[in-house]
Amino acid sequence: MKSLRLILALGLAGFVFTALQANDEKKETPAAHPAGCCAKKEAKGEHCTHECCVEAAKAGNNCEHCKGAGKVADNKPAEKK
Repeated sequence: MKSLRLILALGLAGFVFTALQANDEKKETPAAHPAGCCAKKEAKGEHCTHECCVEAAKAGNNCEHCKGAGKVADNKPAEKK
């Protein structure tokens, strides 16, 4: 009976330890980068015409469907006062 309690206690301790470790890990957001199709069009000085890319751009995001991530980078130079 004591060995059963010991096994259950160790199993519970392992579960709690694992749960605490999972909470401590920071969820980092992936670096923002445009999709390959958008980058190719941008290099030519054009805008991507894929429907998914256009919808994502309206929302201010890079198209995740075409393997982009994050917000659209603002390439405008900062104005100096």
